[in-house]
Amino acid sequence: MNYSVLLVAAGKGAAEGESYEKAIASFDDSKSVLGKTISIFQRDENCRQIVIVTSAADMQKFVQTTGSGKIVYVKGGKTRTDSVKIGLMAISEDVVLIHDGVRPWLTQSLIDKLIHRMGTEKACVLAIEPRAAVHRVVNGYIVETVDTSTLMVSQTPQAFNTSFIINCYNKARNIDHEFTDDASVVRAVSEVKIAVEHGDVRNARFILKNNN
Repeated sequence: MNYSVLLVAAGKGAAEGESYEKAIASFDDSKSVLGKTISIFQRDENCRQIVIVTSAADMQKFVQTTGSGKIVYVKGGKTRTDSVKIGLMAISEDVVLIHDGVRPWLTQSLIDKLIHRMGTEKACVLAIEPRAAVHRVVNGYIVETVDTSTLMVSQTPQAFNTSFIINCYNKARNIDHEFTDDASVVRAVSEVKIAVEHGDVRNARFILKNNN
């Protein structure tokens, strides 16, 4: 099954109160984090289009270093939600994978899982079980240890029928909430069941401390 991928790489990430220019950080081989993520989809012959949503300031850097005939660059919005909505307007295939550009450890087998499920589903996400105890805390004290047997932590990519996810984002435009992932948008406005495939703990965000 052919698909497009929407890579969200707009703006600067933040973790632990400090700024991280994660998408343009470089590995030892000088390839950027985003460039490494892009290469995963460039190698997949079923990926027919790579839409990269990034900031205007960083766009020229990416254009210079990741040139490819199937890559489309789009200027992102102020929030992740805005950036995804903008990027979706450029998608050409009937199935879209939405992926954080700063997750460069994605494997082909995980992509294949999603694409296989999209033969029968409108939405499918990767998720992993929590690896540590989860507690509910009130006023600085643990008041409950949460049963995590039915809980999973979502990852990207998240796969959708393109027209379906566009419709969901359109319906969510008047909801005063910043969604942290695309499955949350679907859950907010639709009764469609979201399929789950097991992800991999190694499919993690790249975080690089900026010491400048």
